[in-house]
Amino acid sequence: MATINNAIQEMVDHLVTKMRSNEKLSAEEQTLVSNAIQKLGSSANLEAAILAVAEGHLDDATNALQQVTDVVKSDITAAKNSVVDASSTLVSNAQKLAQLDEVTPLVKEIQDKQKLQEAKREKSLFAIRSIETPGGNGNFSRSTAVMAIYDSNGETYLTRPSYTYNSAEQASKLQHVKLDASGNQTVLRSSLVNASNFQQNPSSYTYYYSTSALVPLGLKEEPDNIAYEVVYSNQKSQNAAITEYAGIFVNGQGYETRTLPEQNLNATDQFGIETMTSHKHDEVAVLYDNTKHCLVMVEATTNLIVEKYRNGNIITGIGIANSNELQEYVDSGNFTTLVFMDNHLPHPVGVIRGSQNEGTMSSQALNYEGFFGVIDGEVKLGKGRYSAHYRFTENRTLEPLNYTFVSNSDDSWQHGTYGTTNGEGEVTVLLESVSGEILGTYSYRSKSDVGGKTSGLMPTAIMAINPYSHVGLLNEFTVSGYYGLGRTFRAI
Repeated sequence: MATINNAIQEMVDHLVTKMRSNEKLSAEEQTLVSNAIQKLGSSANLEAAILAVAEGHLDDATNALQQVTDVVKSDITAAKNSVVDASSTLVSNAQKLAQLDEVTPLVKEIQDKQKLQEAKREKSLFAIRSIETPGGNGNFSRSTAVMAIYDSNGETYLTRPSYTYNSAEQASKLQHVKLDASGNQTVLRSSLVNASNFQQNPSSYTYYYSTSALVPLGLKEEPDNIAYEVVYSNQKSQNAAITEYAGIFVNGQGYETRTLPEQNLNATDQFGIETMTSHKHDEVAVLYDNTKHCLVMVEATTNLIVEKYRNGNIITGIGIANSNELQEYVDSGNFTTLVFMDNHLPHPVGVIRGSQNEGTMSSQALNYEGFFGVIDGEVKLGKGRYSAHYRFTENRTLEPLNYTFVSNSDDSWQHGTYGTTNGEGEVTVLLESVSGEILGTYSYRSKSDVGGKTSGLMPTAIMAINPYSHVGLLNEFTVSGYYGLGRTFRAI
């Protein structure tokens, strides 16, 4: 039998011959051509159909086309069955996916329990690098108090007050520093604390009777463009009197942009921490707006809300007449009270375990315990007495943390001897949110290298520890007669 190409060629030749002779195609010939073109295909049955049409064998064409129809019906049936099977599979899978609604909470519960167990696990500390200059006398001492903000990116921002003042030694330094997630230090600002050398804009000196903080601030036009900036609370002159209190300003904007908060106009934040606007130089705490990332206070002369960003102030049209109105304003937003750190604070206060009285944690022979933060409505932050710890979360909100500690120290003196024993000590720290979420548990042991010397000042040895990177600052104040022992560490 002739192939499709031969059949088509025969019809084309026949068509051309008729066209050249100007002879019209008959109706039958036109039908043959039309049918052949329409039915042209790749299957053998279609080929046979076209041949049959071309050769005029209509019975053969009908049979061939019937075979094509049967094949198509068979393919359609097979496709339908495939769709039915696929639908059944999809239904089965959908039923399995529906079970995820029940499984997901269980998985989260397991993950939360694993996270809690890891947080509860007591971690050991390993020093990374020294960030101070060690020396054999008190001029190398550093304060054991700190204000820390732990960023969720693993970085830690510290305000480190001076141990002493009116000198050019390391002990008189006030520093604002950043520790990265690898334990490297960057000193953002450093100055000497001085009671007799006053500067409205602190540069080489910072006034003894003032406070400061390192704060995550946005821009006026871009509140989410956040960077850490030093903020000062300063006096007008070399005078500690309440009447000489000047107010608060961002270091990069200068003293002239200061805002004087309305005196004793306070409100309590969502964590139970009240602002402090007494105008006393060592009692400063203002609101931080977690939405706009700025400091917020009521300006004393206008009673208007002022927002302080790192590139300037915004004086809003919101007037606050009394503490009730300020409390309503705070309750309607998302605010955290930020407590400033005294520029000079040698040692924070803790509880002496033997007497259960609070006292300055300065004795290497005593055992201490206590907390910095908010527990059962009791606030121990700032006021020239306490350290302060905050975190800046993944959601870019500032939250206070509870830093709880207990320390033990074995004296270097032994009964019947004259100080030949190597002193030993340890401290354990629990870091948690105000709501009780455990973020980390850390432990450190120290032993003197020299007989007759103590192991150091243990209650504050773990000065700061970032719960995201587990990198922090370690300093026993003095060990084996040396001072200036601060070094970064990693907890594992």
